Amino acid sequence: MTDVCMIIGGPQGGGIESAGQVALKTVVVKGFNVIGTREYHSNIMGAHSYFHLRFTEKPARALRIPVDLVIALDAESAFTHMWDISTKSYFVYDADSQDQEVSKIPSMESSLKRRVKEALAPKGGATVGSAVKFVEEKGAVPVGLPLKSILKKVSDETASPLSAIAKTVNIIGLAAGLYLAGVEYDYIAKGIELQFGNRPKVLKPNLVAARIAMEYVESSFGKQKALPNGPHRGRSRMLASGNDVVAMGKVLGGLTFQTFYPITPSSDEAFYVEENMYKEDVNGSKISILVLQAEDELAAINLALGAAAAGARASTSTSGPGFSLMNEAISMGVMAEIPVVISLWMRAGPSTGIATRQGQQDLLHAIFSGHGDTPKIVVASGDHREAFFDAIKAMNWAEEFQTPVVHLLDKYLASTVAVLDEWELDVSNVELSRGKREDSPGSEYMRYEITEDGISPMAPLGKVPMLISSLEHDEHGHVTEDPVDREEMVAKRARKWETIARSIPEEEKLVLHGDPEARVTIISFGSTKQIILSAMEELERRGILTNFVQFRVLSPFPAETAKKLLSRSEVLIGVEMNFQDQLSFLLRAHTGIYVPHRVRKVNARPLYDTEVVYAVEKIVREGAKEVVVSGGA
Repeated sequence: MTDVCMIIGGPQGGGIESAGQVALKTVVVKGFNVIGTREYHSNIMGAHSYFHLRFTEKPARALRIPVDLVIALDAESAFTHMWDISTKSYFVYDADSQDQEVSKIPSMESSLKRRVKEALAPKGGATVGSAVKFVEEKGAVPVGLPLKSILKKVSDETASPLSAIAKTVNIIGLAAGLYLAGVEYDYIAKGIELQFGNRPKVLKPNLVAARIAMEYVESSFGKQKALPNGPHRGRSRMLASGNDVVAMGKVLGGLTFQTFYPITPSSDEAFYVEENMYKEDVNGSKISILVLQAEDELAAINLALGAAAAGARASTSTSGPGFSLMNEAISMGVMAEIPVVISLWMRAGPSTGIATRQGQQDLLHAIFSGHGDTPKIVVASGDHREAFFDAIKAMNWAEEFQTPVVHLLDKYLASTVAVLDEWELDVSNVELSRGKREDSPGSEYMRYEITEDGISPMAPLGKVPMLISSLEHDEHGHVTEDPVDREEMVAKRARKWETIARSIPEEEKLVLHGDPEARVTIISFGSTKQIILSAMEELERRGILTNFVQFRVLSPFPAETAKKLLSRSEVLIGVEMNFQDQLSFLLRAHTGIYVPHRVRKVNARPLYDTEVVYAVEKIVREGAKEVVVSGGA
């Protein structure tokens, strides 16, 4: 069974993203399932960046450490990832950097330098050569590439100056590594063509670089046995990031107005929408989308609210710091009963935190955002398919219930690329709903008419005179401080919330994965889903049968269903990427159920399935109460 996990690392701006994309396309063409993500510093150039990728015949659900292949394009990568290698694996590095000392690398964190020095002190000093000895002792096979010599050959064969082909270093390293993993040149060439095919001046040098690198590896380390093709060879499949699929869902969901202010990791969602603004929705209707970059996040949501009030199907996107600035407008959206979707891409906080890294710390922020009584729908996606359909659902729910909807996502989903089949994004059974639209209101129309379900008919601005503001109001929208009017409007909004709680099916709020009779239950939300599912398979092989309760809709909270699903559990474990155990807090607040065992990851790196396996074993076999996992570079 083919199951290969690899890391390609190098300086930010050194083509690491391109190399990762080539690798993804290569293994998909060869017929494998794949998942991959890029980890990078929040500066623009120079610091270490890496692409972490796994390809397999099975569903590619999660990344893992240790890996089977490290491709270190510079000395910093060699030092950073020397711990990540497994036995019987390959460690590809720049042979010309053997004497490079860790102390001479200005971009490295001082703490990491200290750890490297401590680890390599017994090897005679903190040089790349010592790092190579370190991985060799772990059972890995070092593969030194003379990058300068290979670049010279590429330069000679393409009749190009060295300066023009220096950027092919990423493809040299990647091709050498993939060849060692058993991938033939023809597939690598196809991956390069898919990545660079529209740029002939870039394509040829990279193809030549890949071939020369593979020839060098073959001549120095022997001909490698080719991997058999994967089970999906020849099928038409799609590679997409989390940002991509959310944007696709919005476009197909009838979006007509999208705002944003640039902030990592949400910006790519808006860019994708902008590139596809003239499309058809799921009903086949032609749509034209206005995408607007605002001057700040408060302006972004206020623009979206104004457009929605005028009849547009509107959304905005942001991350934690930007969402903080939206709080006042979120309250207005609840008070004025305006439908808007907010894609909230969580990252490592608090404050600016680590802007390009992973975290799940905004769950409570999403639910309790806004002042006063401001209930709103919060839905959390666990994978790319869910993110796609949740984007459509969020837009339907916003208009059906005339309320802000927060679509909760995170950096890991944003930058992770997965392969999807056409059937996985089938929208043939999806319908778009606009709720109680009143396109021809009469003279007696009342925007906030008191109704049994709490939802009033909504006419767009301009169709009939109406008042919309952030102030308390009567049925017509006139500002009022009358106690009877106030009580009626609070009761109306409360009935709406009850309608929302009843209307969203319980099976959409909460999902049970695995054997219902398992005595060990894991609870979590968001992008930890696939990691936990992958870990459950390994845990079962090790004799621990588990199930997983995935919380999909966090507001309104599915309290009664949660009680039923968790009542049989003997060992209850919460897995979260925050130190406050925010989901466990919500569960106890709504149901009284205490989660006695916690697994946390707070180092701002992705969660790996190997870490979940380790943590659950510690809890089940040793009785641990809290396990903090810390993998990732």
